[in-house]
Amino acid sequence: MSKAALIVGISIAARATRIRWTHSCNRKAELIANTEAAAKRGAFGVPTFFVGEEMLWGQERLGQVEAALTKS
Repeated sequence: MSKAALIVGISIAARATRIRWTHSCNRKAELIANTEAAAKRGAFGVPTFFVGEEMLWGQERLGQVEAALTKS
């Protein structure tokens, strides 16, 4: 187990479960579908957030995302 995992308290079993979850076929299909849907909406980088039809891009936009969500 990595030193970082130990520092934040992630057990070997929890880490193995996350790895299995991440690598499952269903998760890959979900990731591909989400990526394709985001691209169709105009996403071009990460992080990209959609609030309704509004697209906000970049970590510095998190305050705007929060404001838009509280208005909804």
